[in-house]
Amino acid sequence: MSKTIVISSGGQVMRYKDKLSQICNDRDISIFAFSSGFKFCTNELNMHPDYFAFIDPNSAMPALKYICEHKDKIKTKVILLDPLHTTLNYKEFIEWYGTTPVGRGNFGGWGEFHRLINLVKEYGLAIEMPCYTLKHMYNNISNYLNVISADTDLSKKDFKKRFLIDRVIIKNQLNPIFNEDKLTSVVLPILDKLKIYDIALIGFDCGGGRYASNIGDKYQLSRHPELKNIKSTKDHVYLPSANRGMEEAKRSISKYLPKWLALNRFKITNLVEDDYTFLKNFITHQPIETLKEEIC
Repeated sequence: MSKTIVISSGGQVMRYKDKLSQICNDRDISIFAFSSGFKFCTNELNMHPDYFAFIDPNSAMPALKYICEHKDKIKTKVILLDPLHTTLNYKEFIEWYGTTPVGRGNFGGWGEFHRLINLVKEYGLAIEMPCYTLKHMYNNISNYLNVISADTDLSKKDFKKRFLIDRVIIKNQLNPIFNEDKLTSVVLPILDKLKIYDIALIGFDCGGGRYASNIGDKYQLSRHPELKNIKSTKDHVYLPSANRGMEEAKRSISKYLPKWLALNRFKITNLVEDDYTFLKNFITHQPIETLKEEIC
């Protein structure tokens, strides 16, 4: 079984950029990029990941545009959560998941998002993955009686029952003022349905900093305050002080990652050294240099 490196947008990806660039083109190692991790791969590692997944269209728009512009050279499979990304209008997206700056006009707005999605599908680069969200399920229980009952709790006591359902189930929390971590609420559910279990993580570390879109003042509704001192023509930049949501993510990881590990479905290591990652509390560090040794 080949190893899959799962890359997100946490700031620690920049610490290991050189080491990653030496190994990411190995044929025996696949790359799964989440959110702005895709642009990290193209901009910093000069490669195209094997898989690209996202939840918020705002983080995906630069990647989707790049994919459509390089359709003849790219083989990346784009995970589209159906109907979340494929058919819902913005009002419906809110009912299923939550808000996004794209729905308020960023990167060309919702119409541009669906135009790019349809092109990705037309080019044969999409994996359409049927999904449910806990938000929509529990707010519309009468529509899901074949899946859950009023006393079913798929994020706590009935956590294991979600794996008896064909569709991927995303979003652990129903509390609208708490932002759950994307590793346990989106990435691991998707990987489980793809049957990708032997994984090494980087960029989920709650260690501060973020690889993010360089939107400057163009899109006021999602401006990063950290960009005010960044002078760059690049479409993505490293923001060392972008720490919003980090404490929430730590609480969410502490609550849900042990549930995933207890299932014994995944073999998970972390490519970030213990000094730089919150995941040291749950996952063993694996030096990047050992990835090739492991698969040889």
